[in-house]
Amino acid sequence: MEAFAMERSAFELRITDFKSEAKDIVVLELQHPEKKPLSPFTAGSHLEVYLQNGCIRHYSLLNCPSETHRYVIAVGLAPNGRGGSQNIHQALRMGDLLKVSPPRNNFSLVDASEYCFIAGGIGITPILSMIRRCIAQGKKWRLFYSVRNKQRAGFYEELQQLSESNIHFHFNDEHEGCQLDISKVIASLSPEEHLYCCGPEALMQSVKDAAHHLPAQHVHFEWFSAPASVQAATDTGGFRVKLKRSGQEIQVMADQSILDVLEQAGMDLPFSCRAGICRTCEVTVCSGTPDHLDMILSDEEKAANTSMLICVSRAKSAMIELDL
Repeated sequence: MEAFAMERSAFELRITDFKSEAKDIVVLELQHPEKKPLSPFTAGSHLEVYLQNGCIRHYSLLNCPSETHRYVIAVGLAPNGRGGSQNIHQALRMGDLLKVSPPRNNFSLVDASEYCFIAGGIGITPILSMIRRCIAQGKKWRLFYSVRNKQRAGFYEELQQLSESNIHFHFNDEHEGCQLDISKVIASLSPEEHLYCCGPEALMQSVKDAAHHLPAQHVHFEWFSAPASVQAATDTGGFRVKLKRSGQEIQVMADQSILDVLEQAGMDLPFSCRAGICRTCEVTVCSGTPDHLDMILSDEEKAANTSMLICVSRAKSAMIELDL
């Protein structure tokens, strides 16, 4: 399984720079301890980071994909998070070693003539790499960056240097607390423009609602947390999971996830987000019909029913067989 392979291929990088970028945002530069070239990545890629407190987190690469000597990530402090960002902000320092897996991309920049980016808060990180790629390729692009206030706007000065005409900053406190007018942005899109969005759930949901009439292949999202609709999803009843390799059958109750049940049965499975947004726990479906509740598989992948994310997705059939 890919997730196991990724975990086995994890390696250590040295933190060669650690600095504050904006309020509650720190930037980490990572290099090979022996200054060796790093694995290439594409715009929109992320690193899976293994922290000292046991947390596994995913952070977008924000530097230019042409760079092979370093990875650069930014981490926003989440006071009510599960400990990942707090560990990085409080426990890590320049010179420390950090265990990571090679870059992966669930938010790739498709080939298009025009791009419109909408970012909110720390959601600017994957967009930055995409903008750099657009500039390198001479592609037409524009950015709408919504932040609570200027003090929380990561990479504000750098973005201004990249382009003054292509970037539209929206600071809520300068608009009497009002949010960015998403409907107006969506209405301005050209037929050729591809829309990319990353940020807080409220912003993402607003964009998703406003862009519902656009071709699905023109709208791209990267979720940092599961929407409330996914978190609140419940099943009318339980179902059974059959493990192909052992033939064992296990009951999954309505208030349990497949991952929870398999962990309780003693299986050590790869996972990270437990929210259906990272693909780490993806497994192959051998038979049965999944009820896809994740935010990462494409509509085509969900329709194929050949794999599922066991941290959130369930079964529509009474039995589902997994390649485990």
